[in-house]
Amino acid sequence: MAEQKVDIVELSGSRITVTMEGFPVAYGNALRRLALSDVPTMAVDFAYFYDNESSVYDEIIAHRLGLVVLKSDEALRKYGQPEECAGASESDSHCYAQVYLEYEVPPSSSSGVYVKASDLKISDPDVKPVYPDTPIVYLAPGQRIHLAAYARLGRGYEHGKWSPAAVSVLRYSVFVDFNPSKMTKECLDCISAYPDLLRAAEEGKPGRLELSYKENTSALRYCESEACRGALSVTYDPSKLYLTVESTGALEPARIIWEATSCITRKTDKLLKELDEVQVAEAEQK
Repeated sequence: MAEQKVDIVELSGSRITVTMEGFPVAYGNALRRLALSDVPTMAVDFAYFYDNESSVYDEIIAHRLGLVVLKSDEALRKYGQPEECAGASESDSHCYAQVYLEYEVPPSSSSGVYVKASDLKISDPDVKPVYPDTPIVYLAPGQRIHLAAYARLGRGYEHGKWSPAAVSVLRYSVFVDFNPSKMTKECLDCISAYPDLLRAAEEGKPGRLELSYKENTSALRYCESEACRGALSVTYDPSKLYLTVESTGALEPARIIWEATSCITRKTDKLLKELDEVQVAEAEQK
Protein backbone atom coordinates (compact mmCIF):
# COMPACT_ATOMS: atom_id res chain seq x y z
CA MET A 1 0.00 0.00 0.00
CA ALA A 2 1.34 3.43 -0.97
CA GLU A 3 2.50 5.75 1.79
CA GLN A 4 -0.25 8.12 2.85
CA LYS A 5 0.59 11.80 2.98
CA VAL A 6 -1.44 14.98 3.53
CA ASP A 7 -0.14 18.50 2.92
CA ILE A 8 -1.75 21.93 3.05
CA VAL A 9 -0.99 23.73 -0.21
CA GLU A 10 -3.25 26.75 0.36
CA LEU A 11 -4.79 28.29 3.47
CA SER A 12 -6.05 31.82 3.05
CA GLY A 13 -9.12 33.41 4.55
CA SER A 14 -12.06 31.06 4.16
CA ARG A 15 -10.39 28.64 1.70
CA ILE A 16 -8.16 25.64 2.23
CA THR A 17 -6.68 23.17 -0.26
CA VAL A 18 -4.93 19.98 0.84
CA THR A 19 -3.19 17.29 -1.16
CA MET A 20 -3.90 13.65 -0.33
CA GLU A 21 -1.45 11.05 -1.58
CA GLY A 22 -2.00 7.32 -1.20
CA PHE A 23 -5.70 7.63 -0.33
CA PRO A 24 -8.51 5.96 -2.27
CA VAL A 25 -10.66 8.30 -4.34
CA ALA A 26 -13.68 7.05 -2.38
CA TYR A 27 -12.15 8.36 0.85
CA GLY A 28 -11.44 11.78 -0.65
CA ASN A 29 -14.94 11.97 -2.07
CA ALA A 30 -16.40 10.97 1.29
CA LEU A 31 -14.57 13.90 2.92
CA ARG A 32 -15.86 16.21 0.21
CA ARG A 33 -19.47 15.16 0.76
CA LEU A 34 -19.29 15.09 4.56
CA ALA A 35 -17.86 18.62 4.61
CA LEU A 36 -21.13 19.72 3.02
CA SER A 37 -23.63 17.43 4.70
CA ASP A 38 -22.47 16.10 8.07
CA VAL A 39 -20.23 18.63 9.82
CA PRO A 40 -22.54 20.43 12.29
CA THR A 41 -22.89 24.20 12.71
CA MET A 42 -25.24 26.55 14.56
CA ALA A 43 -28.23 28.12 12.82
CA VAL A 44 -31.63 29.44 13.85
CA ASP A 45 -34.11 26.56 13.88
CA PHE A 46 -37.42 28.29 14.67
CA ALA A 47 -38.80 31.64 15.83
CA TYR A 48 -41.78 33.04 17.75
CA PHE A 49 -43.13 36.40 16.62
CA TYR A 50 -44.78 38.78 19.09
CA ASP A 51 -44.93 41.83 16.82
CA ASN A 52 -44.23 42.21 13.14
CA GLU A 53 -45.46 45.46 11.62
CA SER A 54 -43.09 45.27 8.64
CA SER A 55 -44.28 44.55 5.10
CA VAL A 56 -42.59 41.11 5.19
CA TYR A 57 -44.34 37.94 6.33
CA ASP A 58 -43.21 36.16 9.51
CA GLU A 59 -42.19 33.08 7.50
CA ILE A 60 -39.85 35.09 5.27
CA ILE A 61 -38.17 36.78 8.21
CA ALA A 62 -37.79 33.39 9.94
CA HIS A 63 -36.17 32.05 6.76
CA ARG A 64 -33.76 34.99 6.69
CA LEU A 65 -32.87 34.42 10.33
CA GLY A 66 -32.04 30.82 9.51
CA LEU A 67 -29.66 31.93 6.79
CA VAL A 68 -27.69 34.25 9.08
CA VAL A 69 -24.28 32.57 9.35
CA LEU A 70 -23.38 32.04 13.02
CA LYS A 71 -19.88 31.45 14.34
CA SER A 72 -19.81 27.82 15.46
CA ASP A 73 -16.25 26.84 16.43
CA GLU A 74 -16.95 27.01 20.18
CA ALA A 75 -20.52 25.74 19.74
CA LEU A 76 -19.25 22.32 18.67
CA ARG A 77 -17.77 21.94 22.14
CA LYS A 78 -20.58 23.56 24.15
CA TYR A 79 -23.80 22.26 22.58
CA GLY A 80 -25.30 18.81 22.15
CA GLN A 81 -25.20 17.08 18.79
CA PRO A 82 -28.41 17.19 16.69
CA GLU A 83 -29.34 13.57 17.42
CA GLU A 84 -28.72 14.13 21.13
CA CYS A 85 -31.01 17.18 21.22
CA ALA A 86 -33.85 15.74 19.12
CA GLY A 87 -37.09 16.63 20.90
CA ALA A 88 -35.36 18.85 23.48
CA SER A 89 -37.17 21.90 24.85
CA GLU A 90 -36.03 25.35 23.71
CA SER A 91 -35.32 26.10 27.37
CA ASP A 92 -32.53 23.50 27.34
CA SER A 93 -29.40 25.67 27.22
CA HIS A 94 -27.29 22.60 26.33
CA CYS A 95 -29.14 22.36 23.03
CA TYR A 96 -30.34 25.86 22.17
CA ALA A 97 -29.00 29.41 22.15
CA GLN A 98 -31.67 32.12 22.31
CA VAL A 99 -31.73 34.79 19.62
CA TYR A 100 -33.72 37.88 20.55
CA LEU A 101 -34.77 40.83 18.40
CA GLU A 102 -36.79 43.87 19.40
CA TYR A 103 -36.57 46.96 17.21
CA GLU A 104 -38.83 49.93 16.58
CA VAL A 105 -38.47 52.94 14.29
CA PRO A 106 -40.01 56.07 15.84
CA PRO A 107 -42.94 57.54 13.87
CA SER A 108 -41.12 60.85 13.83
CA SER A 109 -38.12 59.36 12.01
CA SER A 110 -37.42 60.85 8.59
CA SER A 111 -36.55 57.47 7.06
CA GLY A 112 -36.81 53.74 7.60
CA VAL A 113 -34.11 51.41 8.91
CA TYR A 114 -32.65 48.12 7.73
CA VAL A 115 -32.55 45.78 10.72
CA LYS A 116 -29.33 43.77 10.45
CA ALA A 117 -27.78 40.69 12.00
CA SER A 118 -25.78 42.97 14.30
CA ASP A 119 -29.08 43.97 15.95
CA LEU A 120 -29.70 40.41 17.16
CA LYS A 121 -29.11 39.72 20.84
CA ILE A 122 -27.80 36.18 21.37
CA SER A 123 -27.62 34.48 24.75
CA ASP A 124 -24.19 33.00 23.98
CA PRO A 125 -21.43 35.52 23.12
CA ASP A 126 -19.50 32.78 21.28
CA VAL A 127 -22.41 32.35 18.86
CA LYS A 128 -22.46 35.56 16.87
CA PRO A 129 -23.17 36.60 13.27
CA VAL A 130 -20.19 36.14 11.01
CA TYR A 131 -21.47 38.90 8.72
CA PRO A 132 -23.02 41.58 10.99
CA ASP A 133 -24.31 43.67 8.07
CA THR A 134 -26.58 40.89 6.79
CA PRO A 135 -30.01 42.56 6.30
CA ILE A 136 -32.99 40.90 7.95
CA VAL A 137 -35.94 43.25 7.39
CA TYR A 138 -36.70 46.87 6.51
CA LEU A 139 -38.80 48.86 8.97
CA ALA A 140 -40.54 52.06 7.92
CA PRO A 141 -41.15 54.92 10.40
CA GLY A 142 -43.59 53.77 13.08
CA GLN A 143 -43.05 50.04 12.44
CA ARG A 144 -41.86 47.54 15.05
CA ILE A 145 -40.63 43.97 15.21
CA HIS A 146 -40.30 41.72 18.25
CA LEU A 147 -39.34 38.05 18.14
CA ALA A 148 -37.51 35.28 19.96
CA ALA A 149 -35.70 32.59 17.99
CA TYR A 150 -33.64 29.55 18.89
CA ALA A 151 -30.43 28.33 17.30
CA ARG A 152 -29.06 24.79 17.55
CA LEU A 153 -26.46 22.55 16.00
CA GLY A 154 -27.63 20.92 12.78
CA ARG A 155 -26.23 19.24 9.68
CA GLY A 156 -26.34 20.14 6.03
CA TYR A 157 -28.43 17.11 5.07
CA GLU A 158 -31.24 18.59 7.19
CA HIS A 159 -31.08 22.00 5.52
CA GLY A 160 -28.44 23.96 3.61
CA LYS A 161 -28.35 26.63 6.34
CA TRP A 162 -26.39 24.18 8.51
CA SER A 163 -23.77 23.40 5.87
CA PRO A 164 -20.40 24.90 6.89
CA ALA A 165 -18.96 24.77 3.37
CA ALA A 166 -19.98 26.91 0.42
CA VAL A 167 -17.62 24.95 -1.86
CA SER A 168 -16.20 21.44 -1.51
CA VAL A 169 -14.33 20.09 -4.54
CA LEU A 170 -12.13 17.05 -5.14
CA ARG A 171 -9.70 17.03 -8.08
CA TYR A 172 -7.21 14.58 -9.50
CA SER A 173 -3.67 15.77 -10.19
CA VAL A 174 -3.28 16.51 -13.92
CA PHE A 175 -0.20 15.64 -15.97
CA VAL A 176 0.52 16.62 -19.57
CA ASP A 177 2.96 14.68 -21.73
CA PHE A 178 4.07 16.82 -24.66
CA ASN A 179 6.32 16.61 -27.73
CA PRO A 180 7.20 20.05 -29.15
CA SER A 181 8.49 18.58 -32.43
CA LYS A 182 4.91 17.59 -33.30
CA MET A 183 3.33 20.89 -32.28
CA THR A 184 2.02 23.18 -35.01
CA LYS A 185 1.38 26.93 -34.70
CA GLU A 186 -2.30 26.08 -34.28
CA CYS A 187 -1.40 23.83 -31.35
CA LEU A 188 0.80 26.48 -29.70
CA ASP A 189 -1.99 29.03 -30.07
CA CYS A 190 -4.42 26.56 -28.51
CA ILE A 191 -2.28 25.98 -25.41
CA SER A 192 -1.43 29.68 -24.97
CA ALA A 193 -3.94 29.83 -22.09
CA TYR A 194 -1.59 27.53 -20.15
CA PRO A 195 1.62 29.62 -19.73
CA ASP A 196 3.65 26.93 -17.92
CA LEU A 197 2.90 24.37 -20.62
CA LEU A 198 3.58 26.83 -23.42
CA ARG A 199 6.90 27.84 -21.82
CA ALA A 200 7.95 24.21 -21.47
CA ALA A 201 6.96 23.44 -25.08
CA GLU A 202 8.93 26.40 -26.42
CA GLU A 203 12.09 24.94 -24.89
CA GLY A 204 11.85 22.29 -27.62
CA LYS A 205 12.30 19.16 -25.50
CA PRO A 206 9.67 16.46 -24.90
CA GLY A 207 8.58 16.24 -21.31
CA ARG A 208 5.94 15.76 -18.67
CA LEU A 209 4.37 18.61 -16.69
CA GLU A 210 2.05 18.63 -13.70
CA LEU A 211 -0.51 21.42 -13.99
CA SER A 212 -1.59 23.54 -11.06
CA TYR A 213 -4.72 22.28 -9.30
CA LYS A 214 -6.29 25.66 -10.08
CA GLU A 215 -6.10 25.08 -13.84
CA ASN A 216 -9.32 24.24 -15.67
CA THR A 217 -8.40 21.51 -18.14
CA SER A 218 -11.53 21.38 -20.30
CA ALA A 219 -9.94 23.66 -22.93
CA LEU A 220 -6.74 21.61 -22.80
CA ARG A 221 -8.71 18.46 -23.56
CA TYR A 222 -10.02 20.23 -26.66
CA CYS A 223 -6.45 21.06 -27.70
CA GLU A 224 -5.47 17.41 -27.16
CA SER A 225 -8.21 16.09 -29.42
CA GLU A 226 -8.22 18.79 -32.10
CA ALA A 227 -5.32 21.23 -32.52
CA CYS A 228 -2.57 19.12 -30.95
CA ARG A 229 -3.33 15.57 -32.07
CA GLY A 230 -0.38 13.35 -31.26
CA ALA A 231 1.55 16.26 -29.72
CA LEU A 232 0.25 16.12 -26.18
CA SER A 233 -1.65 13.81 -23.86
CA VAL A 234 -3.60 14.78 -20.74
CA THR A 235 -3.61 12.28 -17.85
CA TYR A 236 -5.61 12.44 -14.61
CA ASP A 237 -3.77 10.74 -11.74
CA PRO A 238 -5.98 9.63 -8.80
CA SER A 239 -2.96 8.77 -6.62
CA LYS A 240 -2.64 12.45 -5.71
CA LEU A 241 -5.90 14.23 -4.88
CA TYR A 242 -6.61 17.90 -4.23
CA LEU A 243 -9.43 18.71 -1.81
CA THR A 244 -10.58 22.33 -1.73
CA VAL A 245 -13.05 23.54 0.89
CA GLU A 246 -14.37 27.09 1.16
CA SER A 247 -16.07 27.90 4.45
CA THR A 248 -19.23 29.96 4.85
CA GLY A 249 -17.51 31.47 7.88
CA ALA A 250 -19.33 29.35 10.45
CA LEU A 251 -16.21 27.21 10.97
CA GLU A 252 -12.56 27.68 10.14
CA PRO A 253 -11.82 25.82 6.85
CA ALA A 254 -9.24 23.51 8.45
CA ARG A 255 -11.75 22.67 11.18
CA ILE A 256 -14.27 21.58 8.55
CA ILE A 257 -11.87 18.98 7.12
CA TRP A 258 -10.93 17.82 10.61
CA GLU A 259 -14.57 17.36 11.58
CA ALA A 260 -15.27 15.56 8.30
CA THR A 261 -12.55 13.00 9.10
CA SER A 262 -14.13 12.55 12.55
CA CYS A 263 -17.47 11.88 10.84
CA ILE A 264 -15.91 9.09 8.78
CA THR A 265 -14.38 7.56 11.92
CA ARG A 266 -17.69 7.74 13.78
CA LYS A 267 -19.67 6.22 10.93
CA THR A 268 -17.09 3.45 10.45
CA ASP A 269 -17.11 2.57 14.16
CA LYS A 270 -20.91 2.45 14.11
CA LEU A 271 -20.93 0.14 11.08
CA LEU A 272 -18.35 -2.20 12.59
CA LYS A 273 -20.32 -2.36 15.84
CA GLU A 274 -23.53 -3.23 14.00
CA LEU A 275 -21.74 -5.91 11.97
CA ASP A 276 -20.38 -7.44 15.18
CA GLU A 277 -23.89 -7.48 16.66
CA VAL A 278 -25.21 -9.25 13.56
CA GLN A 279 -22.45 -11.85 13.72
CA VAL A 280 -23.13 -12.49 17.42
CA ALA A 281 -26.87 -12.85 16.76
CA GLU A 282 -26.24 -15.30 13.91
CA ALA A 283 -23.85 -17.32 16.09
CA GLU A 284 -26.44 -17.56 18.87
CA GLN A 285 -29.05 -18.87 16.43
CA LYS A 286 -26.84 -21.76 15.32
